Amino acid sequence: MRRWLATLALLSAAVLAVAAPERIATYSPGATRTLVDFGAADKIVTATRWCPLPATHPAARDCDVFNPDLERLLRAKPDLVILPRTSNPLWAERCRGADLKVLVLAPESATCVLEDIRLIGEALGRSPEEIQRLNQPLERIPALLPRKLLIVWDGMMAGPDSYLGLPMRGAGFKSALKKGSWVKFDWETLAHVEPDVILWVESAPLDGPIVFSAKRKDEMSQVSLVKELKCFNAALIFETTSGSQWLPGSGLAQLVPKLAELREKVR
Repeated sequence: MRRWLATLALLSAAVLAVAAPERIATYSPGATRTLVDFGAADKIVTATRWCPLPATHPAARDCDVFNPDLERLLRAKPDLVILPRTSNPLWAERCRGADLKVLVLAPESATCVLEDIRLIGEALGRSPEEIQRLNQPLERIPALLPRKLLIVWDGMMAGPDSYLGLPMRGAGFKSALKKGSWVKFDWETLAHVEPDVILWVESAPLDGPIVFSAKRKDEMSQVSLVKELKCFNAALIFETTSGSQWLPGSGLAQLVPKLAELREKVR
């Protein structure tokens, strides 16, 4: 019996080894960062031009979820295709119809990145301990009274149901918005929610520091609705640039300490 169990264990291990992907196509920059953090960068054969990979990485940069090309994808011969949660379901079905293994990231929520990391880790054949290693920094919730943070990014405001809800919570913040994932920016809403601090994010290739924004404060001074806000008068108005740390992947773990430093400025 013991010999039979040992043989079965060896066969199971062999099956898992075969099942683990060796050629990955990633259409999600956040998932790409997670693959890198899992030590699987060498498995990526094609990615998007926004993916956080070194310029010297040999992967093609021709994955475009908005204008997908099945023939081009098939030439890369991937054994796993990772698609973002916002991708067209018909594209996922086309990939499956071409006998490709497809992983679609979890629907957006405050904890979707934890689920994404689990899905990617399991697809790579990683142990629960390895998966937990990436998730743990994002799961820690400090014993701080949460302050209201309004993150404004590309004309949208991050709500409590967005993936940014997780790093906000981990740094001692909560979204100033009451509900929703991403809400279109307008001054009336900003004034109504009365945030303790505002952080404006500019899309850029690299992550930048979180710094006081004289430009945004001057812009707000022209809007009568917001001139009486405490955060305006206390100059708690900041800006930064986005990069892989802001994407929905394991890179969010590096965002938490940045937001925690910001939290220290809010009494």
